[in-house]
Amino acid sequence: MAALRQRHNKFEAKVRVPKPLRASLGNREYIYRTLNSTNRRAAKLEAVEWETGLKLEWASEQGHDCGALDGLRQERRIYEHVRAKAARGAFTVNGDCSEAALAGIDHELDKLAERYGPADLPRPAELRIAALQDAARDLQGLPAKPRAELEPTFTEVAADFMEWWSRQGGLKPANTANQKRATFRLFASYFNDRPIREVRKADAARFMDGLRGLNPVWGRSVETRQLAWGELQRRFGNSEKGLSTSSLNRHSTTLGALWKWAEEREYCEGRNPFVGFRERLRQGVNLKGYEAWEDHELNHLFNERHKRSDMRELILAGMFTGMRINEIASLTGDQVQEREGVRFIAVRDAKTPAGNREVPLHSRLGWLWQRARQVGDARIWPNFNGEGPGQKAGADAGREFSHYKKRRGFTSRTKAFHSFRKNVTRIMERNRVHENEWAQVLGHEKGFTYGRYNADGITLEQKAAIIELIAYPGVNLPEPGEGPIPAAPGSQPCMSSTASR
Repeated sequence: MAALRQRHNKFEAKVRVPKPLRASLGNREYIYRTLNSTNRRAAKLEAVEWETGLKLEWASEQGHDCGALDGLRQERRIYEHVRAKAARGAFTVNGDCSEAALAGIDHELDKLAERYGPADLPRPAELRIAALQDAARDLQGLPAKPRAELEPTFTEVAADFMEWWSRQGGLKPANTANQKRATFRLFASYFNDRPIREVRKADAARFMDGLRGLNPVWGRSVETRQLAWGELQRRFGNSEKGLSTSSLNRHSTTLGALWKWAEEREYCEGRNPFVGFRERLRQGVNLKGYEAWEDHELNHLFNERHKRSDMRELILAGMFTGMRINEIASLTGDQVQEREGVRFIAVRDAKTPAGNREVPLHSRLGWLWQRARQVGDARIWPNFNGEGPGQKAGADAGREFSHYKKRRGFTSRTKAFHSFRKNVTRIMERNRVHENEWAQVLGHEKGFTYGRYNADGITLEQKAAIIELIAYPGVNLPEPGEGPIPAAPGSQPCMSSTASR
């Protein structure tokens, strides 16, 4: 859809050029046009006519299938082009008032009736008559009933939404876009890809019911992610476990945002059918948060030589920094720096602004300083594969840690790599470190007062003193790349109930 903006007393429209056609248009991504209309309603109609005309021209160019590029049916292009053209008064015979424009439309309809008579109309003529009739209602300020056969499918509207969403400023490479597309693909399959205008509350409710019973492993392969809704339900539906509440909330929120966007562009109207399905997350009820590792669990975790020494090093880094697994796995040598006599890790490109921070190196991580000097600006642990839009190594490292902990008997989802952040936070609380000070090391937002009136935060030297509080006196810690270590004196030889879940 053409973007419209007002510049002084004029309106300007902007249309994105399909990639295969940009070379023939001077490699321009957009083309612009200053419109003649002086009010927004008329400018919108003029912009639609101009854009539709462009698409018709592009579609007719040999070797370019613009129907596949922009997702619009050829019939809809013709209808929209004629409707917008007629509403602007293009068929006016004499004068420039709305009455003259209506008379011109009547004249066009008369010509079509005279040409075809009572015989069956060819499809282009049907489209032209429908467009002229609806344009007449536009000129009279009357609503025109949507023509379902010409409306974009759910998939087409979702594709336009994703194009708009991806152009927002400040977006970081992430899997969020893929998650949204997966939600839209699921609903389109369930809804038989009918226009979004036809979605009712009952449709949304039944879709959410179907999602609720899906086995969480349904999307772990490319093949299953492409299954039609019916087959997906047959193979993975009515699962005893089902999707988590947080996953259901993500799906309903994504669909609700699409409806709101589509309503603003007149693809649908009325109450948002996807609102009301979001459930409040409650700890211990429908939300199982991560739990800190206990000393005997850590000893058992380390009592095995992992085939990859880099995984053991990642664990040590997590235990003594509280950093997230992707922040560690993606670490490059040039991020390990020194200033004012303090060595630290410069965390950058984090998931939130507060996540970009400086984490001092604990004395137990002195080996990391030497490793960083050896690799320069390369990744310290290059064997974890970068994945996803941002080519982040955290997903591969996370899977490797999951395999590692399961071999040691830890199957509970509450014990994960993220649990090391819980360990470090517990240590800070027991040492009575102020929450606002610890937040600056952990990568969380400070409280309002400290964030507003002390934006600089505490010094690097103060952060280093906080980091040195981290200690695990009951754990036999390995050295980087070291093999299995003996069990701690008096430690439990078998797994705890938490670990055996």
